[in-house]
Amino acid sequence: MFFPRIAFSALLALAILAAAPVEARTVSVAVVGDSLANDLANGMEDNFTGKPVNVIKLTQFATGLVRTDYFNWNGTVQNALRHGDANVVVVVLGGNDHQPIRVDGRRLDPLTKEWRAEYARRVGHFMDTIGRSRGKLYWVGLPDVRSDKLGHGYRAMNAIYKREAAKRKLRYIDIWGKFHAKDSAYSSFGMSLEGVKRQIRKDDGMHFTEAGRRVFADYVARSIGLR
Repeated sequence: MFFPRIAFSALLALAILAAAPVEARTVSVAVVGDSLANDLANGMEDNFTGKPVNVIKLTQFATGLVRTDYFNWNGTVQNALRHGDANVVVVVLGGNDHQPIRVDGRRLDPLTKEWRAEYARRVGHFMDTIGRSRGKLYWVGLPDVRSDKLGHGYRAMNAIYKREAAKRKLRYIDIWGKFHAKDSAYSSFGMSLEGVKRQIRKDDGMHFTEAGRRVFADYVARSIGLR
């Protein structure tokens, strides 16, 4: 298992943050999740350079809540956040979870009734784990993507995130369709922060370009009151 590496990196960052002068750490934001969360964290670092916002990156590519045998998010984030003083925790997770779940030797296929119930249980458990930290939790939904099949799955998964967040009175941030022309189909192009139309999604139809991650981060920052 390789998850201690990310936990160590997170703990080191939090220890450094705790030792910093108060005026230098007005707001500390822990961004938790997979490669989409990494895009968000990078965008926040770009947008808040020189400003009193510290971005703590707790990200690991190709992970989620389905393959717990591959990566244990609950254990990793619990260890990291327990020792930190993040004011805000922002989660983007699930992009890799549209796949079968195995429970007690049984295979639960994506979006079946049994899959949805088990996935909701895992999402809720993860929210509860993070909720024990001192930071205010925000859960960011998955963005629309080029793939129709993934898009269908992501819509269903977003409904689960939103419902589980509501049960716990947590803020769910909907980003579906926010980064291209209103009411249009998926597009890799949209408006940059400079007001110029640019490619903001990568050629893989999912992730964000450098310009796009800044737009992504700006939208989330405004949603949580950081802009």
